[in-house]
Amino acid sequence: MKRSLHAVRAGFTLLEVMIAIAFIGVAATALLSLHHTNLQSVIKAQNLTRAAMLAQGLMSQAELDRFPQTGMFRGDFAQLYPGEYRNFRWEREVVQSPLFPDIEKVRVSVLYGPGFRDRFTLVEFLRNPSPPEGSSIAPGQASPAPTPGSQG
Repeated sequence: MKRSLHAVRAGFTLLEVMIAIAFIGVAATALLSLHHTNLQSVIKAQNLTRAAMLAQGLMSQAELDRFPQTGMFRGDFAQLYPGEYRNFRWEREVVQSPLFPDIEKVRVSVLYGPGFRDRFTLVEFLRNPSPPEGSSIAPGQASPAPTPGSQG
């Protein structure tokens, strides 16, 4: 009789095993959730990096145009990069400065993500190397710089 009592006490009870399995299940679920969140962060970072690269490329093209046409333009990257960047769209808005006729504000936005809700935007001010007729600044003429010692 002593021997059978000792054998029963040497093992785990069903309740202890069930509690251990439940604890392992909760820990595994938490780790899988953390892994999923980490993957989502990596995907968002990749998309943001791609959007920044694409926006910089569009802004560089506007700089090469020197003084792009005013207005709002939209498109995708199918012509520039066939088969790639299907989830990305672009917008370019060029606005003439009301104060300076030789300055334009160029805003380039790249939209991406589900429903194109995410946006990366770059803004630059570009100067026309040959201002329109009737402006007060002649081509090649710079605005007067303060002389040393003068207050401005």
